[in-house]
Amino acid sequence: MPEQPDPVTDRLARFTPNASGLDRDALLFAAGQRSARGSRLWPAAAALLAVSQVVTLIALWPSEPVQSPVVAPIPTNSPPPEPITPATPPSSEVWTVRSDPDVLTSPAPATGEYVSTGRPLTAGSAFRFD
Repeated sequence: MPEQPDPVTDRLARFTPNASGLDRDALLFAAGQRSARGSRLWPAAAALLAVSQVVTLIALWPSEPVQSPVVAPIPTNSPPPEPITPATPPSSEVWTVRSDPDVLTSPAPATGEYVSTGRPLTAGSAFRFD
């Protein structure tokens, strides 16, 4: 570290501030006012989102459902499938008394009406009491 004093450091050490025209309270008040000013971007964005929600609500508002023709499948009278027999039955120790390992059957096909002939379900149908 040099022993010679730096002229800039000496001059700064002798500096005494003049606060005659400086009002601390007014300066802090003005800084608070400037920091509290908001931009107009947030209110505009909130208004845009509110308008988009109203447009979406109007566009998706449930109306009377259009009656579409109900098409029910025609049941066919096909013979039931043949029972499936395993190629090699497992050992009898695996099976219980009530099981039959030699014949595996598939369930019978369902018959009847697959589509209800009533009114179709819509989003607002839970609030109608017809």
